[in-house]
Amino acid sequence: MLVKLSTKRPARAEICVATRHPSPDTVGMAEPHRRVTLRDVAAAAGCHFSTVSLALHNHPRIPAATRDRVQAVAKELGYVSDPMLASLASYRSSLRPVAFRSTIAWVTNFPTRHGWKAAQFFHDCYLGAEERARTLGFKLEEFWLRERGMNPARASQILRARNIAGLLLAPQPVFGMAVELDWPAFSAAAIGYTLARPNLHMIGLHQYRSIRLAVRELQGRGHRRIGLVLLDANDERVDHNWLAGYLVAQQQMPAAARVPHLFVPAWDETAFRTWFRRHRPDAIVTKSPEVLAALEKLGARVPDDVSVAFLTLPRVNGEFSGVDENPQVVGAAAADFIAGMIHRNERGVPAMPQRVLIEGSWIDGRTVRLAAPIAAGEK
Repeated sequence: MLVKLSTKRPARAEICVATRHPSPDTVGMAEPHRRVTLRDVAAAAGCHFSTVSLALHNHPRIPAATRDRVQAVAKELGYVSDPMLASLASYRSSLRPVAFRSTIAWVTNFPTRHGWKAAQFFHDCYLGAEERARTLGFKLEEFWLRERGMNPARASQILRARNIAGLLLAPQPVFGMAVELDWPAFSAAAIGYTLARPNLHMIGLHQYRSIRLAVRELQGRGHRRIGLVLLDANDERVDHNWLAGYLVAQQQMPAAARVPHLFVPAWDETAFRTWFRRHRPDAIVTKSPEVLAALEKLGARVPDDVSVAFLTLPRVNGEFSGVDENPQVVGAAAADFIAGMIHRNERGVPAMPQRVLIEGSWIDGRTVRLAAPIAAGEK
C-alpha cells in the first residue's frame, strides 16, 4: 500500500502562540547530560524558536512581556549559548560576500559642516571607521547636528526615518559638551572624552600610556630633565590624562631631575622663554609646533641641545619624533563596537559605560636624538 506524503509546509508559528504549554512539573527539567537548546526553551515557553532567539537578544520587535517571560524560562532551564556554534556561524558568514546591512551615522557637532575635518586626527578616525564599517556590511554616513532648522527631536526623527540604528559621535568642538537625541532608539558610542552628556561608551587613544611611552623613549636616549608644554585645552580634552601620566613619571625621577610642566591658555612665547631658562630641560614633550621656532630663537639646537617629542605627530613621515595616535585604529575599533551593539540590540544610554583605549606607537624622527650621548672616557 502506498502512503501519500503531504508536501504542504506547516504554517509558521506566530510570535509566542501557545503551541505547547508545558506542565509546571516539567519546566526546568531536561534530559540528563544534554545541552538545553533554543528549541527546548521555545517548547517550554510556548513560542517559536525564532521568537526565543530574538527575545534573548533583546530585539525591539519582541514585546517586553514576552521577552521577560522567555528570558525567565531560559534561565530556569539553564540555557546558555554554545560558543562553538556561534563561532561556526561567524565562520560561515565570513565566507559569504558582505551584504549591506544598514547605516551608521558619523555625528558631528562643529559650528560648520566640515569644521571637524580641520583636525587630522578626527579625519583619520573617520577613514578608519568608514573602512571597518564597510567590511562589516555597514555604510558610514556624515550627519551634522547644526543643520539649519535642526533640533534634537528633528534630528532623531531624520535618523529614524533613514533607518539608522548606530550613532558614532565624532569628537566635540570643545570639552564638556552635551548632545540631546532620542537615545533609546539608537546604539551609540563616542570617540574621545569631549562628550560630557550623555555618558556613552567611549573609544579613544590611551593618552596616559602615550605620554609614559614618550618619557620612556626620551629616557632611553639619555635625557634626564624632561618637561611638558601644553595648552590648557589640550589636556582638558583628554580628561587630563596627559598631565596624570607626566606627574607619575616625574615622581619616579630623582627630585633634582623633575621639571614643572608649563600649561598656558594660548601659545605664549614669553612664558615659554621664561620657563625654559629657569628649568633648563634637555627634552620637551608637547603638542605645540611653536616650540621648535621658540627654541631656535633661544639658540637651542634641536635635537643636539634639546629633543622635542610630539604627543600628536603633525605628520608621520620621519620629520618629527613622537607618538602616532593610530587614529585609523581608533576609528576601526569604534566601528567594531557600534556594529557589535547593533547585533546585540543594545540601545540607549548604558548603565555602565565602557572605555576602549588604543595605545599609541613611538615614531623616530629628526627632533629627538636617536641614542644617549657617550660619556667622557667611554668607547
